[in-house]
Amino acid sequence: MDNTEKLEPIPTTFCPNLKTDSGQKIKAVIFDIYGTLLISSSGDIDQASLSGDNMRSAMEAGGFDLQSCQPGVCTFLLDQLQEQIAIQHNELRLQGHPFPDVDIFKVWEGMFAAAEEQKLLKRLGSESLVDTIFVFEILSNKVYPMPGMKEVLNALTLKGIPLGIVSNAQFYTPIIMNYFLTGEFTPRQDIELFDKDLSVFSFKELRAKPDTALFDPIKTTLENKYKIQASEAVFVGNDMLKDVYTATNSGLKTILFAGDERSLRLREKDARVKGMFPDFIINDLSQLTKIID
Repeated sequence: MDNTEKLEPIPTTFCPNLKTDSGQKIKAVIFDIYGTLLISSSGDIDQASLSGDNMRSAMEAGGFDLQSCQPGVCTFLLDQLQEQIAIQHNELRLQGHPFPDVDIFKVWEGMFAAAEEQKLLKRLGSESLVDTIFVFEILSNKVYPMPGMKEVLNALTLKGIPLGIVSNAQFYTPIIMNYFLTGEFTPRQDIELFDKDLSVFSFKELRAKPDTALFDPIKTTLENKYKIQASEAVFVGNDMLKDVYTATNSGLKTILFAGDERSLRLREKDARVKGMFPDFIINDLSQLTKIID
């Protein structure tokens, strides 16, 4: 990947809280990705910076013939991106998904179909939608590992702690994570060091946090595979609503990651998190090893 220039977290004023009064041992750790394991230049996967230049570069990478495209095609596609997402969200809400996430391939297929209908471009059939989407996303939202990410995950693995993920993510997220963990660029959909049975991604479920349904398969796997109760697992995330609220209501303990000002989401005006506190607060991933002894 060419878009991996180093990012540094922006410190917050939060002091860590690493102590608990329960005395109950934590036996599994489930992570959020964006803003927790990965620094995100936008702070969130849903707030990428959209630009016509990025769209053009992505289309070039995907093999589109830009010489045959009409002026304004990139602006049209960016508008369609938002429109197609809204269409899918509405359809999924009607199907009973209160917090929907999209099939990004269906979104982009709809974008290009609309552009063809307007005669702004013509596809030859050799273009790669995967390459186009992937390049657009890594250009629009630069990411980089949080300091100590790989070391902490390795340390927890050596302790025999099962590791899992519940993340608002898309197909490219596991690819990016594996690149930072292994240095290899592969299309794998499982992530190194994480149990695939403890990994839930919103794009596969068409549901996004704060939908607690995303935690149901996690709890089932913890109990059936590891004989671990939800209350013996902890969820680490940077968002009081999407992470702390959702995990708490799913029966897990919680750790608020307050290590990067870009991504810290306190949601102070949201009534759902008023009076709610995480079990722990950390501002550096290395502090996890002090909580999980």
